[in-house]
Amino acid sequence: MRASAFFLLGLVSAVVADNFPYFQSVEFDQGKFGPYPNRSYVATPQLIAPTLNFLQSSPQCDNGTYTMVCLRGDRIPTTAKSPMILDDKGQLVWMNASYGETFALGVQKYNGSDYLTFWKGNPAVGGHGEGYYYMLDHEYKERYRISAGNGIPGDLHEFRITPEGTALVTLYPAKQATMSWRVRGGKNGFPNRKGWIFDSTVREIDIATDKVIFEWNASDHYEPTESQMPAGMAGARKNDGYDFFHINSIDKDYRGNYLVSARYMHGLTYINGTDGSIIWILGGKRNSFTDLSNGTATSFAYQHDGRWNPEHTGVNIFDNGEHFGTPSAYEGSRAVEILLDEEKMTAQLKRSFVNPRKIRSGSQGNMQVLPNGNVLVGYGLNAAWTEYAADGNVLCDVHIGAESDFNTIAVETYRVNKFPWVGRPTTPPDIAFKDGHVYVSWNGATEVKKWVLQASKGAGRNLKVIQQAEKDGFETAIPVNNTNWCFVKAVALDSKSRKLGVSKLIETGCVLDEVEEQPEDNELPEELPAEEVEIDNDVLDMSYWMNDRILFSLSLWKTLELLGIVGASIGMWELRHSRVLRKMYYVSVRKMWGT
Repeated sequence: MRASAFFLLGLVSAVVADNFPYFQSVEFDQGKFGPYPNRSYVATPQLIAPTLNFLQSSPQCDNGTYTMVCLRGDRIPTTAKSPMILDDKGQLVWMNASYGETFALGVQKYNGSDYLTFWKGNPAVGGHGEGYYYMLDHEYKERYRISAGNGIPGDLHEFRITPEGTALVTLYPAKQATMSWRVRGGKNGFPNRKGWIFDSTVREIDIATDKVIFEWNASDHYEPTESQMPAGMAGARKNDGYDFFHINSIDKDYRGNYLVSARYMHGLTYINGTDGSIIWILGGKRNSFTDLSNGTATSFAYQHDGRWNPEHTGVNIFDNGEHFGTPSAYEGSRAVEILLDEEKMTAQLKRSFVNPRKIRSGSQGNMQVLPNGNVLVGYGLNAAWTEYAADGNVLCDVHIGAESDFNTIAVETYRVNKFPWVGRPTTPPDIAFKDGHVYVSWNGATEVKKWVLQASKGAGRNLKVIQQAEKDGFETAIPVNNTNWCFVKAVALDSKSRKLGVSKLIETGCVLDEVEEQPEDNELPEELPAEEVEIDNDVLDMSYWMNDRILFSLSLWKTLELLGIVGASIGMWELRHSRVLRKMYYVSVRKMWGT
């Protein structure tokens, strides 16, 4: 095994360039850093990432998962709108701003493999959207781009993959309907006048074939007059239809039936998966259940993210409680678990989660029960999320935008989820030199634990290992003396010191007196093959304790020989650089040869 590269190498500490994230920062929430505090990086200046404010944190939130979010809002730079993965410390793991504004980033399994999934399109179409659903593999390569069936663009609110390899999606088709919802002169409706509605459609599609397997339309089962959302002037034009139902989530259970959340009906509708008939309705004007909790189980309003709980004994809901300032029955938006007895048709509130700061979100939001029993709540319209223990105690409370700009659409998250993920990008790590430090990062790589720097004085010289450092956040800064090294590259190692990737070779702007073997055209040589990076796993682990012992293992004659070489080298350097010594040397030579 070739080990010399690491014998005298110690592990150096990375220099942290910034003190992010913030902890209990009053200035952050007062907006003194702007509505969307953010940062960029030396090696990847094109990436604009958020800087979080942790109001409360706990190691119990570090459960082997990553936080996944899609930021939107009118105070977020265009180049910062991106699907985004963050670690438990709030540090960026991956983003790709080329996708722009996206919705509902998460991890879903399809045909035995995990994929990053999200929606991308135009979100400004009648309060919903038209676009497509994307699936990226572990290398962040786009493997599937899915329509809502038969090539039709789908809505942003839902893309849920089932164990059968199908996908649940939502649509908002414009349809003509009698304007029964309009009120004029104290009389209801215009029975002889046609207007427009945005219907709410459930579709299940086969991902492999793009064929529609199941379809259900709200207008076949509900009247617009049942809506809890006033129509106002909507409905006169096709592009301004009355959105009376507003579907925002679909869940399919083991029975093959569908649970649908209707924001403007204040209810969940349970649909027969065979004939599309309504089995029951929880909440709203047509509530089917007796509330055993003094009304707190069925009085949710403008809700989002209705799902079956893991035991299938009830449902989880993010209860917004209001719609942009409408009165709420509760002190803040709440995430609730409601137990259902489908035989006795009773509903009972099991638990409720309300943010300590009583955040009120008039739109968006979600509730996710994590595998360890913790509950993650995203506040949608407001740039915050909270992770609770199963008993309701707050573990982590995070702001990704200033609280002073809550409820202003400055920074929005739609949904926030946590999932395990392994990212293995095929692009090389990024590297840059600035102010005496090498900055290294690798967008999307989740397995990097250490960085090893290799350097040389000349571009044509063999690279030597000069530093290694633990990965520290998204970008690690490592001190390098560019009076000694002119060219440098970085090698990424995993937790077992296995090589994951190699950066390009860059110049440090060195200030050596002479640099041997520089290319005449001043261009860098081509990338060295990865095989030339000599890293021995066993020796790497041994190198730390051998540092202070290796000299004692040298034999006496080797030590003397080494000292002699060093002394001769110093003498030659002095002779080369000292005019006085050169003059004395030449005088002695002339006298010796009689010249």
